[in-house]
Amino acid sequence: MPRARESGSWVSEPIDVFDGEKRTYIYKRPKTKKWQLYIKTENEGVIRESTKQEDQEEALTYARERWYEIQGRQRSGLKVKREKKLFDFAEEFLEEESKRISSVPRKGITKETFRIKRVHLRWLQEFFDGRNPKLESLDRRSLYNYGTWRQKDSSTPPKTNHTINAEISTIRSLFTYLYTNEWIDQVPPIKSMKTEAPEDLRRDYLTLAEWKSMLPTLNAYRKDKTTTSRMIYNRNVVYCGIVIMINSAIRIGELKQLKWSDIEHNPHLKGEDRQIHHLINIRGETTKTGKPRRVNSPTQVWFDRLRVLSGIPKAGKNFPHIPNAYKDQYVFCKEQKGDQPFGLGTWNRCWKEIKDRVIEAGGDWMNKKNISYYSFRHSGISFAVQRGVNHLKLARNAGTGLRYIEAFYYHHEAELSTTDLSKGRTFFAKNTEVYEPLLD
Repeated sequence: MPRARESGSWVSEPIDVFDGEKRTYIYKRPKTKKWQLYIKTENEGVIRESTKQEDQEEALTYARERWYEIQGRQRSGLKVKREKKLFDFAEEFLEEESKRISSVPRKGITKETFRIKRVHLRWLQEFFDGRNPKLESLDRRSLYNYGTWRQKDSSTPPKTNHTINAEISTIRSLFTYLYTNEWIDQVPPIKSMKTEAPEDLRRDYLTLAEWKSMLPTLNAYRKDKTTTSRMIYNRNVVYCGIVIMINSAIRIGELKQLKWSDIEHNPHLKGEDRQIHHLINIRGETTKTGKPRRVNSPTQVWFDRLRVLSGIPKAGKNFPHIPNAYKDQYVFCKEQKGDQPFGLGTWNRCWKEIKDRVIEAGGDWMNKKNISYYSFRHSGISFAVQRGVNHLKLARNAGTGLRYIEAFYYHHEAELSTTDLSKGRTFFAKNTEVYEPLLD
């Protein structure tokens, strides 16, 4: 006699898995030869799944083993129903992470961090050969050597172990989410990679010679009239951004979020300095440190170009000559849309075009170095160190630590130390040989 299922449909040939236990049985559907399993749990409703067996005894064996597994999970306080597979849970995890996105530093994660987490989990999917495994059939031990696989066998191995460790951190977070929600009984161990020394991870900078050689290419790029008026606008905005960063040493993220109300004249200056230098107010919510600061910058001419590009009329006797109605608009904005920041895609596209032009113009160093927009801040600080600017004042102006300046930005120490290192030495008049022997 067919037995009715709770959904109201019918099954054929039901056989109890255990005598007298009507909550667990195997059955057949009208159009399949494989036995199906029905288990009614106390707290999580009904589980229906295929045994993948056509033989009745093999189906009963599978059903009993599944029942014992469920009983064990229930006694351990773990959830039983796991209809979702690993990457279904990964999407659920990412949905929860998206709720943490915040524009306030240290109050959550940024949109970029969330994007990177999604990329990390795509690499995890490649690790499983594109499969979406069930949690119960997951070979967790294989995850231990994820880093080695990523370094040697993935389709595009990253340049640094630092990147691999960031991926491992995201993967651990996913499994911690599964553990916290009682879908798994432990977080699988994953071996971290030996990371590079901090100085090896710093972004590359431009030497003064490289910057000077790059300037003609930048100017030709912004003045190129063979493109559309929109692209001419975009190129000039990017050009101004690069020159402002290398002169002010502000971060690209801070630059992108500047509003005209953040730009001020410096009332303490006189004469020529009054026409060159000014103040930039970095709001706490726009910087990665979360701490506001005021930056002294010699970039009036480029901010004034941006005002003209945005079609903002000149007002007032003091820089930046912005009418009150425009002060809440973005400095780096879409053409004729001051309420919208300059697009991320446009920033990236223009930078690729600039890199290609620099390389075509003979700048082979661009291929050898990891140059990005952030490199212009890095270069600006390096140039200031080279000029002998006081480290403490430089660190405060750049919004970074004094130790960081001394550890990572003193690229020119050897070049500038000839006088100091030669103290007490006496040279022959006609050659550079020293009287005292050099120490090994």
